[in-house]
Amino acid sequence: MRHHTIRGAELATRQSGNGDRELVFVHGFQNDHTGWRPLEERLDGDKYRSTFFDLAGCGASGGAETWRRCTIDEYGADLTGLCAELDIDRPVVVGHSLGGAIALRAVLDHPDRFAGLVLMAPASTTGLDFLPDEASFEALAHPTRDQQRAFARAAFRRPPSAEHLEELMGAVESASPEHIEGSAHAMRNFTPRSELAAVDVPTLLVCGDRDRHVPLRNHLDTQQAIPRCGLQVYFDIGHVPFVEAPDSCAVDIERFLATIA
Repeated sequence: MRHHTIRGAELATRQSGNGDRELVFVHGFQNDHTGWRPLEERLDGDKYRSTFFDLAGCGASGGAETWRRCTIDEYGADLTGLCAELDIDRPVVVGHSLGGAIALRAVLDHPDRFAGLVLMAPASTTGLDFLPDEASFEALAHPTRDQQRAFARAAFRRPPSAEHLEELMGAVESASPEHIEGSAHAMRNFTPRSELAAVDVPTLLVCGDRDRHVPLRNHLDTQQAIPRCGLQVYFDIGHVPFVEAPDSCAVDIERFLATIA
């Protein structure tokens, strides 16, 4: 991986493929770029050039001094800055969970810089209105190791293989406390639903009907608020459709990408 200084943060990046269509992938909460591997392996590298990066405080990227540097607004500015640094012109951004919120924020702030959006089980655009109590938020913002493992398991409709879970836990446990706290606060305060009518790029929202991290009703609410937003809901799939149904996910994403000029 290569490192680039973006807005004072050392971000680790990797690129693959040599196609004309630029894709930028933004990973989810307490994860890193390696989570995209099942999808990357199935996308046509002759059609797409894919850029992956680790958010500040995650994976191989540098950390942040305070959780306030690890919010959706800050990460959205990092995404825009990274595209400028790497001379990536009008990419389609593929964002998962927290990464979907980051992608939305970047497109809302800089609508002319992006060609499209794929929102993969994105963070709710009405905040964490589905959490039952403050204790649930505290477990999200300041989790124990056991709570992190339970959170990772809950992302899947069916238990992942032991090998896959341990690989995922490696990424989860390397996420900095600043990233975890900052992202949790940002997701609770992420309420841009009234702004979504201004999203003026082709958008596809992909989710599973058995998502235990973000309820299906929240995904449907986000999709309905975006004017040009397609929808793909997978049956009996959880929060990571590109891992649980990677073949179908790749086909549906490529079909969507083919519609973007």
